[in-house]
Amino acid sequence: MRRFSVLLVLHVLAATVHAQHAPLSLMTAIQGYVGKKGHQERPPFRHALTDLNADGQADAIVLLLGSSWCGSGGCNMLVFRGTKDGFRLVSASTITTGPIRVSTENTQGWKTLIVYSKGRGDVLMQFNGTHYPLNPSLQSKATIGQVEAAEVLLK
Repeated sequence: MRRFSVLLVLHVLAATVHAQHAPLSLMTAIQGYVGKKGHQERPPFRHALTDLNADGQADAIVLLLGSSWCGSGGCNMLVFRGTKDGFRLVSASTITTGPIRVSTENTQGWKTLIVYSKGRGDVLMQFNGTHYPLNPSLQSKATIGQVEAAEVLLK
């Protein structure tokens, strides 16, 4: 348990630096999400920007950190669609840990994500037309070839 606490503190410290480089519109979108969940303060987070749906706009993958958003199985991952006016929440997933990769494959017009799931390893998070899966531990395992071909976005 102590090791987990130390790792969580290191994640939070690293995320504080990373969050400072996030666009204001993304920080606003994250604040809106956590506010709807009953939290006043925006938690520390890590993020990556990439075009997941080939619309020419950068989308955001966000890993929320801190004791309210992480447990022994991982942390909450949010995916936001980038728009001209900011970011709109597409999906929220639980128990996610890094590395978070983006695959060359896509489903329903969105790139497949590969995340690490404790006890399962690297799993495929495929878009279903409206969102990515809620629980990574219930998804199919990624092959070695899929993992090697994917780009690491968040370690």
